[in-house]
Amino acid sequence: MPTSPRVSPLTNRPRQTGLLLAAAFVGLAGLSGCAADSKGVVYNKNFTAGYSPTSLSALRQPLLVETFGLPGAGQTQQAVTEATVNGLRDNGPRWAQLSYSGNPVDAPNPPYKLRFAYGAPVAFARADLCGEGLQASDVGGDGSSGRAVAALCRGTRFVAIAEGSPGVNADIASADFSNFVGLVGRQVLPRRNPVVDDDCLFRICD
Repeated sequence: MPTSPRVSPLTNRPRQTGLLLAAAFVGLAGLSGCAADSKGVVYNKNFTAGYSPTSLSALRQPLLVETFGLPGAGQTQQAVTEATVNGLRDNGPRWAQLSYSGNPVDAPNPPYKLRFAYGAPVAFARADLCGEGLQASDVGGDGSSGRAVAALCRGTRFVAIAEGSPGVNADIASADFSNFVGLVGRQVLPRRNPVVDDDCLFRICD
């Protein structure tokens, strides 16, 4: 009675290895494709012990939003500020039920300011974003740089800061830009301070 030949595990190993490598390659290709298609990303954030979500939620006036620099060519600073405020209103953090305004008249002597620097070159130090006397020209922004920095400022110091990119030459009228602003807002204004809340080391706290 004929018997089927037995395949040695050693003989079959190259084929198994090849299949595993092919599957891994497909998985990596899929991940890279997702990254290429993503619109806006936050890749760094930092907090000090002075970040106080309780104080934020107790604000009796809008959180003042200021912008410096332009995420795209041919834009005005006023239009960028309006688009940023709208992005925060539509997609920002919900936990504190904050209101936002780009008009200093709406927030006299604000205890906090939320500042955005768009199109910031590498030479721009993000710790300077809360500095006194900062001008849009100190940041730049002509659409050639996709770097964006957002900071919650108390006085001339930041208590929370995040850095990312809405993409190069971003369209401030697009849903992608609004989503990016909301993402930055949620990252820089989380429900808990991860520096003082050990539980935030193991889960998302926004």
